[in-house]
Amino acid sequence: MPTTAEKARLYDKYRLPYSEQAVNDLLNYVGPIHIVADIGAGTGQLARLFSDRCNRLYAIEPDSHMREVAMGALADRSSVEIRAGSAEQTTLADNSIDLIVVGNAFHRFTPEAGDELRRVLKLNGWIALFTYTLTNRALSELLLANFSALRSVVDQLEQSWHCLPLQSLFGDTNLHSLKYRQSRSDDWTTFFGMACGRLESPTPADQDFAQFETAHRAAFESFAVNGLIEINYETLVTFGQPLVHSTVFR
Repeated sequence: MPTTAEKARLYDKYRLPYSEQAVNDLLNYVGPIHIVADIGAGTGQLARLFSDRCNRLYAIEPDSHMREVAMGALADRSSVEIRAGSAEQTTLADNSIDLIVVGNAFHRFTPEAGDELRRVLKLNGWIALFTYTLTNRALSELLLANFSALRSVVDQLEQSWHCLPLQSLFGDTNLHSLKYRQSRSDDWTTFFGMACGRLESPTPADQDFAQFETAHRAAFESFAVNGLIEINYETLVTFGQPLVHSTVFR
């Protein structure tokens, strides 16, 4: 979905980071890679973790504001090329990529993305999906309830989340997984900035923003100690080698 310059800035500044150890362990498992494509790259947070581990990294992102932030953040990394594109139309050449990485964006892909990603992947290439989830169940359920109470958020989720099964991308190949526990202590500015940076969150110009802010303030005050709330979460990496020239996925 299209975003705004301010939302892209908040997304980049306050979003929870992925585990750097996850990147190290993934690359130790798959072996040397030369060309990486970060699909749905956003502001380049995952690309930053891979950019010095390969010869060339293509950061593919459909949103212009996200690309603008990424260009600033990655300006000093000569291995990175930022392109306007999507999972369904990457602009990449056939059989050109050793490793495709996706950070928390797979649930937005449409069924056409599977064919496209396998088209650009080299034979015996890898695809790795990075996601994270909150491990504090009480906080997670409260935040989910806050989002679900907002009609505008529900409408955006219904439009943009396709929630494809993993088989639509990998087929029946064996999948591997890595998990990493992480934690961060946030003040109110960081906590609410993270909430506002979510793509489906309302902006201050939206009618339900006041309700959104009030609900998050209540959640923060319920869990904060001495002005800080502890965010416990887990990075999960799911990866495998799809049969790139097979039609068994349909």
